[in-house]
Amino acid sequence: MKKVTPPGYSIRIAVGIGLAVLLGAAVVPAAEKVAGPAADFRSWTHTKSMVIVDRSNGLYGMHNVYANDIALATLKEGGSYKEGAAFAVSFHELETKDGGTTQGKKIKVGFMRKDAKAAGTDGWIYSALGPGGSPKEIDPVKACFECHKKAKDSDFIFSKYID
Repeated sequence: MKKVTPPGYSIRIAVGIGLAVLLGAAVVPAAEKVAGPAADFRSWTHTKSMVIVDRSNGLYGMHNVYANDIALATLKEGGSYKEGAAFAVSFHELETKDGGTTQGKKIKVGFMRKDAKAAGTDGWIYSALGPGGSPKEIDPVKACFECHKKAKDSDFIFSKYID
């Protein structure tokens, strides 16, 4: 039995492949615009820890906040953060045992990095990784910047340097 190819089949296949290549190429630059992952963020300076105990809060858990050297200088001195300043926040479950509370398994890691090209978020790029290190899809404006706007006077950073 002879295989019948519908009219225009070859053109549709070529267009489909062309679109796939074009869209694939469009994804690569977007991936370069994430704030992390910085595999070595745990070697950055740990600047604070905090806890949000309300499980219904999207930021629930124990937070460990880290700053790279560029961010640390401004965190200590104040002012606007320089290009390349970066923060990481490691979120963990809370575990209470024998009267004490400690961090449990990792929930996610959030990153933010100063980048003048990030006009829609006043110069900050936001991203997140899941507990296994895979990128999490987030809307950086809704998931991050809408809240960080409250800290406009400190260049959108909530953390304060604690000696």
